Amino acid sequence: MVVMDKNLETKNELYGGIPVDSVFSQASNPLAANVTSSAKSVGEYKQTISRRGYDKDALEISEIVRILNNMAPIRMPIYNFNIDEINGEYYYKPDGSLLLIREYDGDVIRDYYCAKNSETVIDRILEHDKYTGRLRAKIEPAKRHGRIKTNIAIFDEKINNKYTIIQLSEDGVVNNFSEYTGKGQTFQTLFRNVQTFKPARYISGRETKEHGFEMTDCIFGVNGEIARIRRYCKNREVNIDYDSENKNITVKTRQ
Repeated sequence: MVVMDKNLETKNELYGGIPVDSVFSQASNPLAANVTSSAKSVGEYKQTISRRGYDKDALEISEIVRILNNMAPIRMPIYNFNIDEINGEYYYKPDGSLLLIREYDGDVIRDYYCAKNSETVIDRILEHDKYTGRLRAKIEPAKRHGRIKTNIAIFDEKINNKYTIIQLSEDGVVNNFSEYTGKGQTFQTLFRNVQTFKPARYISGRETKEHGFEMTDCIFGVNGEIARIRRYCKNREVNIDYDSENKNITVKTRQ
């Protein structure tokens, strides 16, 4: 472990083979750091700096979360899984058992499918475009007990392998919102506080050439401020903890 010495902070000095200015910039904003192999001596360290200064790490994540939070609706329509209340056309299998109930809603065809070996329990709803037949969304009741009541997968026709998953709690409130691209190789998920609708947690993952699959996990405080950031991959882990005054950084390397 190397503790950075601020007495070295002069523009022309070298530390581990690279300019000191660059080393301290990377140390203060380790999520954006790209330390070369010649600077292995600064690959693992602890540092505490004032929170009042410029913080590139927090600002970049805050902007991503702000955009994602604005994209996600506060509430969604409450879907009906009660088969007795569905008014539509009934379609049956050759053996006479119920296949689905079809409902028309504007330019959407909504098909209600019963659970296996049941004609009274709806286990999924598929929404198709009325004119193209393209699958727009898949809606399912949550299988586990708890706050989440409904899972919705929305498919993007303009971008291949991109889809969105929205999980609803009581009264159709959006609990979390996820985007997946590249067959799941890249994703980002925002969890909300369902009382305040402010961000509570942000998780993302992406495939990189340098480090393989890289994960970011950010926790927010009750007022929506960043409280903790963790980013890790196969060879590096960065932990940033914030208090009211300071940014506390721990960087670890993995063999």
